[in-house]
Amino acid sequence: MMKFIRLATVAALSTTIFAGGVQAFAEETESQEVRQATTEGQITFTPSNDDTVVDPGDDGEDVTIPPITGPDGENKGPLTIATVPTMNFGSQIISTTDEHYNMVAERQQKTGTSGEENKVPYVSLAQVQDTRGTNEGWALRVSLTEFQAPTNTLNNVLKGAKITLFEPTLRYSIDNNEQAPTIHASGLELIPNSDAVPIMTAANNKGAGTSTAVWGDHDAIAKQVADGAAVVENEAIQLFVPGSTAKDAVTYSSTLTWELGQTPDNEL
Repeated sequence: MMKFIRLATVAALSTTIFAGGVQAFAEETESQEVRQATTEGQITFTPSNDDTVVDPGDDGEDVTIPPITGPDGENKGPLTIATVPTMNFGSQIISTTDEHYNMVAERQQKTGTSGEENKVPYVSLAQVQDTRGTNEGWALRVSLTEFQAPTNTLNNVLKGAKITLFEPTLRYSIDNNEQAPTIHASGLELIPNSDAVPIMTAANNKGAGTSTAVWGDHDAIAKQVADGAAVVENEAIQLFVPGSTAKDAVTYSSTLTWELGQTPDNEL
């Protein structure tokens, strides 16, 4: 009986020593393994000085709009006017009553084509691109000169004429509407020889990316095209001419000056 107990004790002790050895080996192995590590990833952005590419939007036909160019024939830089409207109010019959003339819809080139036959009536855009990365804000303004005849004619100034901008819509490229600029109210009047009026204004921490003021309705323009209109009009931009203004049978022209400046404290 004593031998049996002794053997049993030795057997139990041997088992304990073996188990302890396995545990010690496992702990030593785990202390050598790397279970977690950290590294770093980073990217640095700088202001863009690439050639400007106008974003026409996705609502209408697929068109390519050339950017407005400066005296050097280029348009690039981190804060720039990409495009603004050219306003043509067509050929009108002389009238002795007050008249509101819709703008003839601008025509843009279908993407991948060339030639006047491949240009289509389109809405009008004023687009600002801000890739400075400083969030300093900006303001786009416009002023208007008098409509004058280039020839020596008796009534060479279209007195009292003014342009009115209706129902603008704002398109903003950044996925955060709180950073969008503000846009002018409907019925904004451009009065010749007056101070420049704001079209879009971005306060501090607003206006980064591409901001576009849109005048006109794609569906309304497309309907005129489908109906075979001889002249497709953009009703969002109108020229008012008083009936009391004397008019000669000539072409009257005006210059619109669009100014883009860094003025973060100006709100519309």
